[in-house]
Formats: sequence, structure tokens, C-alpha cells
Amino acid sequence: MRVLIVSHLALPHVGGVENLVDLEIRALANAGHAVTLVTSDGDGRGAEPNYPTGVTVIRVPASHVLERRFGIPYPLFSPRLVSILWRELGRADVVHAHGFLFLGSIVAMILAKWRSVPSVLTDHGGVQKFASPIATLLARVGVETLGRVTTMLATRAVAYNSRVQLLLAKFRRRSDVAFVMNPVDGERFFPPTQDQRAEARRSLGWDDRPKVLFVGRLLETKGVPLLLAASDTRFDLVFCGPGDVSMLGPLPRTGVVYLPPRPQAELRTLYHAADVLVLPAEVREGFPLVVQEALSCGLPVVLGYDPGFEPYGDLPGLVFTERTVEAVRIAIREALAPSEPRRAGGVSPLILSGTPSGSDGVERPFPHPVASARGSNIASESGGLRPPLAFPSLDEWVRQLFPEVPSP
Repeated sequence: MRVLIVSHLALPHVGGVENLVDLEIRALANAGHAVTLVTSDGDGRGAEPNYPTGVTVIRVPASHVLERRFGIPYPLFSPRLVSILWRELGRADVVHAHGFLFLGSIVAMILAKWRSVPSVLTDHGGVQKFASPIATLLARVGVETLGRVTTMLATRAVAYNSRVQLLLAKFRRRSDVAFVMNPVDGERFFPPTQDQRAEARRSLGWDDRPKVLFVGRLLETKGVPLLLAASDTRFDLVFCGPGDVSMLGPLPRTGVVYLPPRPQAELRTLYHAADVLVLPAEVREGFPLVVQEALSCGLPVVLGYDPGFEPYGDLPGLVFTERTVEAVRIAIREALAPSEPRRAGGVSPLILSGTPSGSDGVERPFPHPVASARGSNIASESGGLRPPLAFPSLDEWVRQLFPEVPSP
């Protein structure tokens, strides 16, 4: 199979979608498929990927002024995008576009329909919310117009968030949107042994104080100010990612550490060394890949609640929280507190204030599995701690993304 992947950005630009695209390319190539990636020329501080024979990467010139000035990663492609996609679609058996609002996806779905090439569309967050009300309004208008058209043109639509799944189904006017969880590379992300954990902390120069980790863009909508406000003398906050470092305040200072963005492979050291990962972002995420990576490393996670996260609610080690300072602080304390070993998949309630609406609009309490201490996960044969997770393998994920797609 000859697969054309279209993404607004790719490694070395740092981000969850970029890492997901990298996983997809490697999984398809390992399965023997020919892969072409069409993306923008956006650069970043991640690792430059080195792909095997059979993978072609085409970087189309684009303006990145929206990201530089407003922190919105939305490349404005050169007109060459049209001729490049037209040519590559003529060579492809199927095209997979990431994000229903990006220019590459819009053009790819239109041309794929025209050329009768089967198409798959994955959206990663649905309606986005930004710090600027004007940017949020423009995004909403774009979703209801361009996003709707892109979704309707796709042969197959995929989501890994039930809120996004409902939105795509509304646009398509039918209930054929597939729910496909993202994979985790088990060879890269795994629970540490006690010695590996100790070595990870030594390599970072960390003392015995609990470390609360944030990995992601330093943006208000990612919950950075909220997490800073929830700081406590009992733990240190560690931020790692691109963005406006000045929003962290004066550095260095007691209780707050900043680490520059780093390649995905190096994040494992942070997951092994930290005591809990916290992401109190606004309702705009599909399901953060860093959360899956951290859980796969046996690291408890405190995550801002999104109705679309309900399918993940029973994952051991995952705590949902509402987005208030006190709720986040309580959730962190619970995640850091020693707990008695419990059976795999066991759930204890952690009731925080608030009753968020579910994906069906019904008010309900937070579904709060308590994050377990590392010692309460299942021990692996290597002596590490291996929580029982339901994330698909790379091979399973590829099969779910690309079943036999009917002709458009």
C-alpha cells in the first residue's frame, strides 16, 4: 500500500501530533508500506527523524507568523501545496490527513475526492480555545465551515476523543466515525526498575523532593498559570516544553524548574524520574500523547477533565480534575500520597467540587480513579512496574486506521 500522510507540522517541530505522525510513518514502514509525508517546513527543537528506505518527506514552504506572534501553530502554506498534493495523490492508494481545519487537510480532501482516492481524516481536538477571544471565534467559524466540508469529504473519519467523535458524526450526518485510541511505543516507554528510576533522578540532578512534571507548550490554555497557582511547599514544579518561558516568572527560583524542549526519546528519563505528571489544560485536547507515554512508564497523571476523555476513565494511574487551583492542588496531593497496593483496575473515588457535563450534556460527578503510587502497579518480569493499559500496539493501530477503505 502506498500511503500519503498530510500534516501541518512534523518533527523536528515539537508537539503531540508531530510525534503521532512519526509513529504512524514508522509503523507503516515497518509493515512494508511505502509512505510519503507532505508537511510544512516548520522547524523546532525535536530530533530530526531518520526514516528507512521507502519513506519520502516533502516539506512545503509556509509562513509560520501565527505561531511566532500568537503561539498558534497554523502554517500558511505556499500555493505549491496544491500541485504537490495533486502529484502525490496520483501515486497514492490512500491519503491520511491530520486535523480538519489545516490548509493541507482541506486541500488534500478536496483533491482526493476529485481524483477518487480513498481518504482518512483524523481530528485531534475539535473546536479549539485560545487565549485571544478573536482567535477562538475565528477557530469556531473555521470549524463550522472549512472543518465541516473537510469532514464530509473524507471517506473515513477517525477520532480518539468521544467529544470530537460526536462533532465529526454531526458534520458527516451519520454515525460511522471510528474511535481509535493512539498507540504507545512499548519499546521506548516502559516502567523503570528502582535502579533506573534512581539513575534518572541522578542524571537530572534532582534531590528527594517530589517532582510534579508538566510536558507541553507553555500556554495559558494548557493550564500553565493554573498549575503555578497550585504550587505547594511540599513539591517542586518542573516545566518542559516550548513557548513563552517568561510566563513562569523569574527563574531560577525555589519550587519551579524549567527544562528546554527535548526529543521524545529523552522524555522517558523525565517520566522515570518524576513523581506525577499534571496537565490541567482547557477542553481542547484529543487525548494527550504525553499522558499515554507517562502512564506507560508507570507515572501517575493528573489531567484536566474533558467529557471526551470518558473512554479513558478506568486507566490505572489516571486522575481527572476540574480546573480550579484548589482542585488541582488536592489532586496532586492525592497522586503523591502513598497508597496501599490494590488490585489491577481497581478504582477508588476522588470527589472534587463541580459536576461537569458529560458528552451527552448530562451533569454528573467527576469519574475519578485515584492515581496509585508506583508500588501499587503490577510488577513486570524485569522488576519494573507495568500498569495494565489498553493502548493498541503500533501494528494494531495501523490496522484500525487503514481497514479496507471503500472507494469514495
